[in-house]
Amino acid sequence: DQLATEVPRVYLQQFTVNRSDWMNVSQENIEHEQFIHVCLFACVGSLSSSVLQGFTCTGVSQFERKQVTDLVKACRRKGLNKVPLLETQLTCMYNYIRTEPDVTSFALYPPDVLLYYDYSLVPQSSCRSYFQELGDADFSVFSSVLSYKQTALFNNARSCLGIPNTASLTADQVSVLGNMCCMLDGSYIKSSDPSILEKLKNCPDLTSDQAAAIVTLLTNGNTQYGTPSTWNQTTLTDLGMLPLYLPTSFYDNFDKVSKHLFLLFSTEGNIYRTSHWDFFLMTCTFLCRTPGSHCTVGNITQVTISDSTFPLDYDVTQFNNCLSNTVVKDNFDAITEKVDELDYLKIVLQKLGEVYQVQVLGPASRVATIDDIRSWTITQVDTLSALMDLSNGDWDPSLAKVIISKYLAVAGNSLGRAELNAIKGPNLCSLDLSVIQSISYQNLKEAEALIVTSCTLEAKKLLFNISSQLPRAITRKSPSYLLTKQFLGQ
Repeated sequence: DQLATEVPRVYLQQFTVNRSDWMNVSQENIEHEQFIHVCLFACVGSLSSSVLQGFTCTGVSQFERKQVTDLVKACRRKGLNKVPLLETQLTCMYNYIRTEPDVTSFALYPPDVLLYYDYSLVPQSSCRSYFQELGDADFSVFSSVLSYKQTALFNNARSCLGIPNTASLTADQVSVLGNMCCMLDGSYIKSSDPSILEKLKNCPDLTSDQAAAIVTLLTNGNTQYGTPSTWNQTTLTDLGMLPLYLPTSFYDNFDKVSKHLFLLFSTEGNIYRTSHWDFFLMTCTFLCRTPGSHCTVGNITQVTISDSTFPLDYDVTQFNNCLSNTVVKDNFDAITEKVDELDYLKIVLQKLGEVYQVQVLGPASRVATIDDIRSWTITQVDTLSALMDLSNGDWDPSLAKVIISKYLAVAGNSLGRAELNAIKGPNLCSLDLSVIQSISYQNLKEAEALIVTSCTLEAKKLLFNISSQLPRAITRKSPSYLLTKQFLGQ
């Protein structure tokens, strides 16, 4: 059970197991990229969200139609359990369900699938329920090719809900539109019912025009947050993520204590780490001390690092002056957990030097230069894996090539299954064709799915030629096709 994620996809093609036993495994430990290979032989049941994310049009083409529609319905999850799906998956799902008799039972299907419905087939008597369900969709999923659908959807919503040409929405209309409010421009936001602020809290991003409209709506004093003269730290907290998008002038409405308390809350919840560093830099205008040539704020110790507001009291100069090499060595994980701004990470990397192992550099590794990398010891696959960890950020292709080449220069090292799993894909594309050609069919077959969208056409052809060395013909419906399609290009 614990080793389920380590089973190479190719071996899942012939995998058989008792249904109840398999479902117990799949709920916890199966990776979404393994899903289709398993579903070729196992039935579709209540799968976890991460497994359902592995839905592909090619994979389900071998399923019975009812199995596919059951899969689509199973992807209707909300909140933290929502199944993240791409446009290609969603359009495929719609093509399977569009002729189903219950296709207009909108509550049965994932809201994101509703984005791709042919609206002319939506009964006008049911248009309100359609938009109500659509309100939970992620409108940012549209590609640039289909982005025109956003405008079409809003125009259809205006017709269905009786929204006038004047840029304003009632509370009822805002409630129905839900996440579609994230598409609205500033003219709608500042003129609509204040409840629109609650919908905007769910937006993955906001434009400067939308942010300015939010400030206008708030400062009018007609929202649940009251007039600016009554605002305090609770107001900032209740606004959720919205303050992180608002201009610095918005913070002039708060006293220093309220802003400091809000920052304390934000850093404890790691809000600023997932949003805009402009916000963090703004806070330094009233929290950070005056720079000096020596440490004037106070030496950084383990206690300092454990404080929930660290490193807000330190500008770049003081961070450098007050942080010793020993403290970096002894508290490296704790520091990089809280510090992810480029200039700060450069200081951490510089102080770390040769004191600590390359394996634990984490996000700090991404600010390294070629000279830094050349001084590193990269002989073990564990070190390579740690450096290639995508959660620490993307590598510049030229630097990724230096790292991988340094590893391969060690006698006995090669691009085996473990190395391919460590490199994943984007970094593999940085290598010369002569290096890629050294990958064996067996290792490529047993490796996890590689992300090769950034590879050149020549590299994709080479990888395809290696992966297609099969003893039987490959068809679009064969399990083997699923192992090679990633190299077929765009």
